[in-house]
Amino acid sequence: MIENPDLIMSAEAEAMVLVNYSMDLSKAFAGEDNNYKIVALENNLRLWVEIETSLKNAKNLLPDEIKRNLFKLSKFVESLTLAKGLNISSSDLECLININLQISEGLLEIVKNSLAKEDAFSLLKCAIDLSEAKESKNHGDLATALDNNLKLWVYIKTMAKSSKSILPMETKSNLIKLADYVSSKTIEVGQDINTINDSVIESIIKTNLQISEGLIANQKIA
Repeated sequence: MIENPDLIMSAEAEAMVLVNYSMDLSKAFAGEDNNYKIVALENNLRLWVEIETSLKNAKNLLPDEIKRNLFKLSKFVESLTLAKGLNISSSDLECLININLQISEGLLEIVKNSLAKEDAFSLLKCAIDLSEAKESKNHGDLATALDNNLKLWVYIKTMAKSSKSILPMETKSNLIKLADYVSSKTIEVGQDINTINDSVIESIIKTNLQISEGLIANQKIA
């Protein structure tokens, strides 16, 4: 799992580079411009040399099995590209493109799982804070917990509405509805924070726990 935000951004960026280089290879060999073909092959080769170099870095925290598989792929891409060059066959070119796309999908899956894990933890943390504030009857702690939970759901709603979100439309719609529900209930409680509405707060807590459990369950299935 990638838990560092910088690493998540790096994985997303690498995935997009792989996709872009796949597109360049496809476009280049669909035409007659040999210079374009050479540049596309060289760029893709350079990328895989960089991947191979990063695998040897002591700071690379990928599991050993994944490292070994990526190292084999990098060697395959390098040997195929150098051996064939402009004479590469359609099937070999398709193989290079498919390797890029498959690794790209793997990187994006890692990012998705990591973000799901972080969201599940955040929802669980907010649920615990709300529960503790409700039980202690501490109005200040409750106000803080409600505010933090509302901010989290505003973030979730923003992500669900983003055009870059890869979630299914039904999931997006449900998350947006839940975010609106949590917002309305938070406002309801906030109108009179000194009178702690146990049933409403419990409803918000259950919503958090259900979505958190769903995210964790989906990870296990994946």
